[in-house]
Amino acid sequence: MTVRTPVAILIVLVPVVAWSADELADARVLWQTGKYAEAEEAFAKLAEKADDRAVQAGVALGLADCAASQGEYEQAIEVLSKAIDADPANADLRARRASIWVDRGRWEEADRDVAAALEVEPDHLAARWVAARLLELRGKKAEAVDAWKWFIDYQNAHPAEVKTDAEALLVIGQAAERYYRAKARGEQLKETLQDVINTVYEAALEADPNCWQAAWRQGELFLSGYNERAALKELARASRINPSAAEVIVALGRADLQGYKLGAGREKAEGALEINPRCVPALVLLADLNISDERFDEALEAATKAVAENPRDEEALARLAAARRLLVDRAGFERVEAEVLAINPRPAAFYAALGERLGDRRKYDDAERALRRAMECDPDNPGPSIGLGMLFMQIGREDEARQLFEAAFDADPFNVRALNMMKVLDHLADYEKIETEHYRVFYLPDQDRLLARYMARFLEAQHPELERRFGYRVPGKTTIEIMKDHQWFSGRTVGLPFVPTVGACTGKVVALASPRATKKPFNWSRVMVHEVTHVITLQQTEFNIPHWFTEALAVESEQTPRPQAWNTMLAKRIPARRLLNLDTINLGFIRPKEPEERQLAYAQAQLYAQYMTRRFGDEAIARMLDAYRRGLTTDRAIADAFGVEKADFEAGYLAFLDEVVRTIRTRVDEEEPVSFSQLEQQVKANPEDADLQARMAYEHFARRDLKAARPFADAALKLKPHHPLASYVKARLLTSIGDDQAALELLRPALDPERPNERVVDLLAELEMKAGNLDEAARLYELARQDDPTHSKWIAGLARVHLRQNNRAALLEDLAKLAANDSDDLAVRRTLADYHLKDQAYAAAERWAMECLYIDVYDPAHHLMLADALAGQSRHAEAIEEYEIALELKPKRPAEIQVKRAQSLRAVGRDEEARSAVEAALEADPEHPEALELKRQWESGGEARQ
Repeated sequence: MTVRTPVAILIVLVPVVAWSADELADARVLWQTGKYAEAEEAFAKLAEKADDRAVQAGVALGLADCAASQGEYEQAIEVLSKAIDADPANADLRARRASIWVDRGRWEEADRDVAAALEVEPDHLAARWVAARLLELRGKKAEAVDAWKWFIDYQNAHPAEVKTDAEALLVIGQAAERYYRAKARGEQLKETLQDVINTVYEAALEADPNCWQAAWRQGELFLSGYNERAALKELARASRINPSAAEVIVALGRADLQGYKLGAGREKAEGALEINPRCVPALVLLADLNISDERFDEALEAATKAVAENPRDEEALARLAAARRLLVDRAGFERVEAEVLAINPRPAAFYAALGERLGDRRKYDDAERALRRAMECDPDNPGPSIGLGMLFMQIGREDEARQLFEAAFDADPFNVRALNMMKVLDHLADYEKIETEHYRVFYLPDQDRLLARYMARFLEAQHPELERRFGYRVPGKTTIEIMKDHQWFSGRTVGLPFVPTVGACTGKVVALASPRATKKPFNWSRVMVHEVTHVITLQQTEFNIPHWFTEALAVESEQTPRPQAWNTMLAKRIPARRLLNLDTINLGFIRPKEPEERQLAYAQAQLYAQYMTRRFGDEAIARMLDAYRRGLTTDRAIADAFGVEKADFEAGYLAFLDEVVRTIRTRVDEEEPVSFSQLEQQVKANPEDADLQARMAYEHFARRDLKAARPFADAALKLKPHHPLASYVKARLLTSIGDDQAALELLRPALDPERPNERVVDLLAELEMKAGNLDEAARLYELARQDDPTHSKWIAGLARVHLRQNNRAALLEDLAKLAANDSDDLAVRRTLADYHLKDQAYAAAERWAMECLYIDVYDPAHHLMLADALAGQSRHAEAIEEYEIALELKPKRPAEIQVKRAQSLRAVGRDEEARSAVEAALEADPEHPEALELKRQWESGGEARQ
């Protein structure tokens, strides 16, 4: 006999209880659709008047379900226990209580209820399902497989009976999933799982359109195969039926976690816990999210709560063990592992979850051990193999990863994750490798061969300094992978179609999106220094360094001025104390609350590192790195390294920030934003306020309403002569009609040297320069720089002045500062290289030509500049290589390059090659004068050497 819903049981009863059946069905619909309070009320009313034993059992089941759905497990057990006392032979009641016992980790009580239920009804589906679950939980895989197969046989023997029973189909579907995963392989597994979806779970929904559990199970099945799109479709369907199902909300949160949408996942976990505060899967999800956020103490707290709810839940115990390990509590970690092995000698689920969580936090050795143990415990499950393959991808063991993915996909083609990573590996198979002393650089030969060559050289050149800076030698060789484009880069790093960065580091592998495929070229050398710093600091601290600190050191390693955008942000946030602290800064990187917060995290992290050095000396960074290597948390690391408590450290940091902000104050941004309509009302209410009149003038001017701007500017100047903003607006009005002299006379007295208005000084300097007063213009730009010395606007202004003054030394200094301010500015680097070549400052020209190559290595002009700089230093062998690369890149004037190449070849005694170069030059340009002269000299026996 199949287990039936109370409704199905009541169909065969006498008509006198038909009304009870209808009310029971209605109450159950309320429960199925998430209206738990209304359902409880309906069941309670029915309990008052139900005198039929079957109806009473149905009421008890309904009340128990309502209580359990909200985490009131003791109440559910109490209701069922009273009903069992009244009807001890009711298998439905026994099976439901057994299921709750299992979820509470009380297996012995579940055993007794299952035995009692099966004594009454040997084929009771729900009881048999609990029995099968217990076998699996105890690690009795072979017996569990036989138990799962029984359900498939039962369905085959009772097709008509099962077809209309949603609860029976739910049980059969879950058993079939497990059986086919254990026994089927390849396409057979894919087909059978699809069959479970189509003929079991869909049939359950057809039998009962309110059976959200069937849609949920489909979503879970797709989610296990990392098919997020299909999973979300089914989970959304389940949520539409029952928006209060904590199980569904948790599954949606796990989908967010898979997709690295950590903020959304946390909202789901917290939402599920509002419905059921004792939901173990929700607590497990919360622990996972805290681990991803590097909030290990909070992960431990969530995992501890989950284990308290079910001391035998392997998923919860895995998070407890992971949290212990991440908090460097080795003894606590080993204690949890021993407890698990005492519960189940083959805890595959425990080790698989443990390996995934430790791998997520780069505890690669422990993660590998856990995943291998999971594979040993359950060799038929491809999940741990896929997890280990993903881990190997992170640490550069791609060949081993391929073997694992291929085997896993052959076993389970349903798993999208394995398929996607096999596509990545197939793509990587076309890559070639440049190997140096410390690096392996992989590249796509048709696209990035040249880039890989220069990147390998750059990395080796930088390597000694980076190791010296941190006092650590990286063992082995670091893998660098230049991915074809951003999509392949994203797939390689996280298996997702988009990651909002161009470089990523796992601690042992650095991946980079090829600059050739990005919309805007970027300075790949800066990215490499940043990512290799991660490689060093992560390995140096045995991957214990928190996210914020490795980012701080990576930004510092770039050795560039703080970006102006950061200065503007800090100027607003520091005085208002809208800042991150040591407790929240990691979240700024991982899960920013607002778009600006990630940049704030980078800026503050760098400032934390600078503050440490300022307050505690040059060895401060090394002491912190050592503390993290020893496994100390940030609180303990600060006390250990510096002898101060965190509160004192943070107070000093805020004082340091106050010092910083005094050097980056920006005048324009001191004005509080206000809407145009508000400003109009304020001016009407306060017509004697010169500042308001001036702001109104500026707003009209900014809207290009010049006629409307003038009376407000005049009013402000009448109220307060030489008002800076009003003077600026009126001066702009004067320049718009060509009266620059009047504008100058108006602006000069409006400038306050002690507190210069940004707009005034900018326009005044421009007008002085236009009038030929170059020294005064330079003085004004220097005045503006006093408060903001690295601001590119003022440096660019000085550069224009120095250009007109023919002050080459000052101009070159200005351009170098502009280049430092923007690592990706190719134009200024080309200008610097060109100027230095003209000045025959060949070493400086070499530096800037190389900087051009760091942004665009495929422009022949950059190689030509570098070659000329090298030749100018008599480094002809190196120059020849650069000339030849420039020729390979199809330059516009190849003859010129061939002549220069010939001269360098001649300089190193390679005369025959030099003659060939001259012939090539004349073939490209038969009238090229220098080539003709070289040929004439050779033919006449003269000296062709330069």
